[in-house]
Amino acid sequence: MLPHEADVRRWLVRHTRGAPGIDPDDIIQESYARLLKADLGKIGSARGYFFTVARNLVAETLRRSRTVTIELMADIDALNVVDNEPDSERRLNARQEVERLQKSLAGMPKRCRQAFELRKFEELSQREIAERMGISQSTVEKHLAKALLLLAQDMRPGESGSHAELRRDDEPEARDQRD
Repeated sequence: MLPHEADVRRWLVRHTRGAPGIDPDDIIQESYARLLKADLGKIGSARGYFFTVARNLVAETLRRSRTVTIELMADIDALNVVDNEPDSERRLNARQEVERLQKSLAGMPKRCRQAFELRKFEELSQREIAERMGISQSTVEKHLAKALLLLAQDMRPGESGSHAELRRDDEPEARDQRD
């Protein structure tokens, strides 16, 4: 937080000049007091958080004073500090994408899903997957290709997540034995 104090102080001096009851030194001190109480592990952008705390303190002070110019409130609202934290809409979209991915994985044929999870989540090679699953490397390739195709279909915008036509031939190794 210390490297950002000068920027916060400059902003306070520039944007609160003439505001009743606003002393930049008091705002900085109170900001530090609140920052000490915060869970710093959950703060993604120290700069953004420091500016937000200071801005909120200025707004609280102005609300208490009850004599605020419209221009001053507009300046405070216009503070556009870059915050690296994703907004709630982006978090919701990401959560929905993860749910679509989980649904797609759950709907895959068992062996296909197993090969995909071993490759993507456990980062095993195709040879290692073949050994663990007791199948040939070419069958692992077929499972992985099918998994990627199913995921691509399910993750396409506007898709319902149905890939029944690909599930008819559930297990590639069964086809290998027939051929």
